[in-house]
Amino acid sequence: MPSAVYGRAGLVPGFPGALLAAIFLAWPPGAGAFGPSGHRVAAHVASRYLCAETREALRPLLAGRTLADAGIWPDTIRRDPDWQRSKPWHYLNVPDGGSIAREAARSPDNVLAALERFERELGDPRLGAEQRGIALRFVVHLAADLHQPLHIGRAEDRGGNRVAVRVGERLTNLHAVWDGEVLRTKGVAPRDWARALRWPAAAELARWQRSAPRDWARESLALRSQVYALPAGPEPVALTPDYLAGARQLLDRRLLEAGVRLAGRLDRLVGPGTPCATAVAAGRPNL
Repeated sequence: MPSAVYGRAGLVPGFPGALLAAIFLAWPPGAGAFGPSGHRVAAHVASRYLCAETREALRPLLAGRTLADAGIWPDTIRRDPDWQRSKPWHYLNVPDGGSIAREAARSPDNVLAALERFERELGDPRLGAEQRGIALRFVVHLAADLHQPLHIGRAEDRGGNRVAVRVGERLTNLHAVWDGEVLRTKGVAPRDWARALRWPAAAELARWQRSAPRDWARESLALRSQVYALPAGPEPVALTPDYLAGARQLLDRRLLEAGVRLAGRLDRLVGPGTPCATAVAAGRPNL
């Protein structure tokens, strides 16, 4: 059967299997942009809470990679000509006071629609390991993207990409700050970042895992006022220590929520059907 990849409204047949394999082999270990560290943190959190059956089911789909590796792959391929169409799958533009449901219905090319498609593929055992492996990588990645507030962004400033800011002596943009790389503690590996998070209680774990992707998008939209609470002044706006501390605290929580929720989705899609987070939390941590 010919290989295939996602196109605008579904699968595009005839994509060369050898080329796909080459892309996987060339996939760099630390490239991409939550930033790559943020995506790895969320995946490390998810790994902690997975059911044992889910871990085993994911093994052939990961092809020797880790869940943290899987989370950065969709960003590494966006400049490849065969994957240019994937760019809109990482975000949803919603105007201030707008409706997530209305904006999501305008086009199949948005983060909510893409996540739904890839979850459907990942959970279909009739599909081959290659196709489900691609779906897994997108599920891991897009679940985290939905928790980055500026991936539910304003079209006019491209989700903060056009808002110039200064962090110390560094010139950057608002989206890059909330992608997390600017806020990352120098020398701290993503796994250690994940270990240092405030782990939630069992009731909180269960509540987070009952939520759905549209809930995650609504949470990100609700954070817009905090994200854009910038100090007064001309661009590039110099971000204050208080703003950066608040951003880091919120980012930590969003990464933790993303990882916990991702674990629950994977348990339902390829595992026993019921999340194991509360049972895992009561026993020995997997991280």
